[in-house]
Amino acid sequence: MTEAVVTTLSVLGLANIGLGWYLGYRSPFEYIAFWLLAGLVLLSACRVVRHVFPWTGLADAAIRVGVLSFALIVVAGLALGAAGLLAPVPYLVFFAALFGASLLLSDRSGAPGAAARVGLPTAAILVPLLAFIVAVGIIQSPLTLYDSLSYHLFFPARWLQEHRLSIVPTPFSDPAQAYQPGNGELFFLWLMLPFHGDLLARIGQLPFLLLSGVALYAIARRMGARPEHAVYAPTFYFLARPVVEQAVGADVDLVCAATFVTSLYLGIVAVDRNETRDWMLWGVSLGLYWGSKYLALVYSPVFVLLPFMRASRRPLPRMLWALPGIVVLALPWYLRNWIVAGSPIYPATLQLAGITVARGAFTRAAMSHSVFHTTDVRLFPVMAAHAFGAPLFLFWMPFALLGAASILMRPWQGQRWPAAYVLLVPLVMIPLYWFGLPVNIDSRFLLPAVAVATLPLAFVFGASEKWNAGVQAAYFMGILWVLLGVTWNVSIPVPWYMAGWLSLDGLVTPGSFVVFAGLAAAVAMLWGFASRTTDGRVPVIPVVAAVAALASVILAVGSDRFCAPYRCSLLQLSSPYIRSTMLDGWAWVARNTRHATFAYTGNNVPYPLFGDRLTNRVYYVNIDRHASWRLRARPEPARYHASLRASGARLGRTGAGQRPRARGRVPAPLRADIRVSRGVAREPEGDRRRSPLRLGVVRV
Repeated sequence: MTEAVVTTLSVLGLANIGLGWYLGYRSPFEYIAFWLLAGLVLLSACRVVRHVFPWTGLADAAIRVGVLSFALIVVAGLALGAAGLLAPVPYLVFFAALFGASLLLSDRSGAPGAAARVGLPTAAILVPLLAFIVAVGIIQSPLTLYDSLSYHLFFPARWLQEHRLSIVPTPFSDPAQAYQPGNGELFFLWLMLPFHGDLLARIGQLPFLLLSGVALYAIARRMGARPEHAVYAPTFYFLARPVVEQAVGADVDLVCAATFVTSLYLGIVAVDRNETRDWMLWGVSLGLYWGSKYLALVYSPVFVLLPFMRASRRPLPRMLWALPGIVVLALPWYLRNWIVAGSPIYPATLQLAGITVARGAFTRAAMSHSVFHTTDVRLFPVMAAHAFGAPLFLFWMPFALLGAASILMRPWQGQRWPAAYVLLVPLVMIPLYWFGLPVNIDSRFLLPAVAVATLPLAFVFGASEKWNAGVQAAYFMGILWVLLGVTWNVSIPVPWYMAGWLSLDGLVTPGSFVVFAGLAAAVAMLWGFASRTTDGRVPVIPVVAAVAALASVILAVGSDRFCAPYRCSLLQLSSPYIRSTMLDGWAWVARNTRHATFAYTGNNVPYPLFGDRLTNRVYYVNIDRHASWRLRARPEPARYHASLRASGARLGRTGAGQRPRARGRVPAPLRADIRVSRGVAREPEGDRRRSPLRLGVVRV
């Protein structure tokens, strides 16, 4: 097993170098630093898991290692960020110290057992899908998701440049983003550190996609599904269109969904065992979940009720051991907001039972008066369909009902736990979503519920071989249906912002389905060769990993080269609605600017102004929509580039070419020509060879 792990990691490392080298990341020290960071984190987490927890299967161990690895990265980011030490060397020292401490632990878990087997049909679908996700994410991201350009990548880039955590001002209608919990952004920051760029951060949610899949498999096994049937829950979850769209970008919705699912699994285990170590790890997972985004608070009742679902168990006081993980990994974000802004969930006001506990910028009632809030329950089916992707939703409904009926009708013999509770979880989350969220039209906020809702699909199988063969065939046809779809949109009256939500387009573009099928056939052939090797020296997992890695490199480079000046479309994804003039302006910035300072206004997607290697500095300046305002001053040496801090500064009205009256502090070293133009950016007046600033402010 150790040889298989080493071989798999080596293959992934070579793919990382191949893709990074093609994209211009050609310093060997960057790759060495990243793999040192990754190795120290994984080895430390593995040693803790082997020391503290007994071996109960590869899936269980993988979940614990994944949760602990994420927790170590977040703790490092919080500690070093507070100390102003966000840099590769402090991270290496921090994780080296943790690994050294882990060497003092003795192994008490026993020898690992045999790895769980994944069926050939599942591997033949998931390997090409993952290869497509990596290829699209590496080449097209971060231009695949709007919010990654707005703040999910913008914040880590600023923190990396400033070497400390800070509240980064966000423009116009986006004040909440600056105060959101940032565990996901700390993970992106960790990926940016060695490369000083988003080579891996642009697909930073991919590990959480895999973690959520393993957790769904483990929950299905806990509910009583057979291994070959339990894999269908993560398989169909991976095929949900919003899940794929998140996996190719750098938002944090998959981070939130993955930690929700791991918290559900670890909570079930903690209730079953009622041991201190399990409650502590459950608290770690909950801390990561509640520290991912405000949305996590809405679904909190699911976990508040979970410890009390077995009457035969008395979880108190052992469940109180969950508090340290929550305090360390979630509380700092909310405590910071309370101290700095007056409310832990700023800009919203915190109210309990109608009593104002902490006053923010506006109340929930004000937030509900928005186009993003609806009280029309007739729209919920459309939101649910969009949360799955319409083709998958149509397939999921009948089979989920069959699976739920199978669970409820089988002989219980007094064992209704945890299957009955897991079935109830998505039903409980629907009213929490509808009534708890002021922004309740965004169906991606249902992703945690979608994940749990795929679990009944593992229980449609029965005792009859003929029935099971029929279910297998139906699932195969369903997978083809989701991948191919039809060019048709279900036409019903919906608001303008829901246009296209009921499209039945497939997940894979028609032109690339042949490539997808070819990869599936290659996986099948190599799988058969590896599994039939008589001496057992060719393990299956490294072979499949090699196919996925090689396919990712070929697809990424090929889609960038063969379809130039455009890129081949492998997946049919929702448009982020970015104007072509913005793309032209960002391309100009990438080609022509290094070590420049940008004061931006007029839009809320500033991240591409940083440049490919985050060499530029980008700050938001609020000019209150007055196109005639301009801040002019003489160029200054490059050492002043880092000194522009426009957060909180508001500029008064002036005539063109005059220095504005500042209300709030604008530091003296601010030396830029701020102007507004339509279309692509223009250079400021003066000799560009003498001016350290190559670009003014863009407005589109």
